[in-house]
Amino acid sequence: MPVLFIHGVAVRAEHDPEWATVRRVTQGLRWPAMLSTLRATVAPVLRPDDPDGVDIQPVYWGDLGAHHAPPRPPAPDPADGGLPSRDALGEALEARLRARTPAGLWPDVIRAAWHVARDVDLTETARGLAPAQAWPFLEAAALAQPTGVASGPRRLHLPAPLVVQRQRNLSRALLTVRRPITSFVPIFLGDLLVYLDRRGTPQAPGPIPRRLLDALASAHAARQGSGEPLVVLTHSLGGVLLYDVLSVFLPAAPELRDVWVDFWCAAGSQVGPFVELGLTAGGAPDGADAPTAGPHLGYFWNVWSESDLLSFPAGGVVPGAHDTAFPLGGNVQAGHLAYLQRPEFYRALAAKVDVHTRR
Repeated sequence: MPVLFIHGVAVRAEHDPEWATVRRVTQGLRWPAMLSTLRATVAPVLRPDDPDGVDIQPVYWGDLGAHHAPPRPPAPDPADGGLPSRDALGEALEARLRARTPAGLWPDVIRAAWHVARDVDLTETARGLAPAQAWPFLEAAALAQPTGVASGPRRLHLPAPLVVQRQRNLSRALLTVRRPITSFVPIFLGDLLVYLDRRGTPQAPGPIPRRLLDALASAHAARQGSGEPLVVLTHSLGGVLLYDVLSVFLPAAPELRDVWVDFWCAAGSQVGPFVELGLTAGGAPDGADAPTAGPHLGYFWNVWSESDLLSFPAGGVVPGAHDTAFPLGGNVQAGHLAYLQRPEFYRALAAKVDVHTRR
C-alpha cells in the first residue's frame, strides 16, 4: 500500500448523512478522478514495470467528524394564527415592521413596536379581531406612534410597496445562496473541533489518530520485501492529522517503531500555523527546541498558494519542511481544492517523489 491519501475537513462519503450538504458547497472530493490521475502520474515512478499494481488508498475519517443535527422546524408565523403573548407579540411586530423599513429607521421601529405590544388597550382590541385584521391594526397603531424625539414628533414613513417587494426579492435571492453555506459551516468547523477535542493522548490515541496509525501500519506491512517507498498525500487539515501522528503518536507506539514515510506532500497545508500556535498534539515548542515531524519521516513537501487563503508555508516553523507556493490562480473560493484537480500538480508531485525516493 505505497500511496495513502488523507483528506481534510468537511469530506463525506455518499452514505453519510452530511453528504448532500457538503456536496452542494464543495462538489465533493472527486476521489475516482484523483485515483486515476495518481495512477497515471505517481504510480509509474513507484513501480515502473507494473503501475497498475500500486495500491493507492484513501484514509477516510469523515464518519468520525462532526454530525450536523437536522434544523428545527421553523416556528409558525403568528400571522397564521392567534396573537402570541406580549413578549412574543413585540418580537413579531418588530420583525414585521423591520422587514419593510430601512435600517436607519430601525430604532424608531423598535420603540414603536414595543410601545404597542405593551399597551393593554391596543393588544386587547387586537385580540378581539380576526388574525387577518389584527396584524394590520397593530402595524397601523405602531406607525401612528410619535417618534424622532430629538427632532420633534413625526410619524414613521415606510417605503413604497414596490420598494418593499424589491427588498423581499433580494432577501429571498440571498437566502438561497446563504442556506447551503449556513448548513456547511457547522460541519467545516465541527470537524476541526471534534478532532482537537477527541484526538486523545500519545498513550491513548483518539479514533481519528488511531485510524491513521492503522493505515500506516498496514501500508508498512504491505510493502515489506518490495523495497517500494511509502508516499502520503494529505490535503488541508489532513496534514495536521498526519503531523500529529508522525510527531507524537507514532513515537509513543513501540510496536510501530519501524514505520517509515518516505515522502509526504501536504497540499493546501495548514501545518505551519498549527505548529506555530501550539495547536498540534505536541503543544507549543518548549523553549528554543523547534518541533519536528518526528523520526518516522523522510522528505516533507509543503504546498500552499497565495490564492488559497486556507493554506500556509511551514518553512522556518517546522524543520525539514520544503515549501512550494503553487500558482493556482483562478477563483479564491475554489482554490483550496484546486490542487487536487490540477494535472500539473500531480506531475510535479510525481517528479518530487522520483527525485526524493529513488534508491
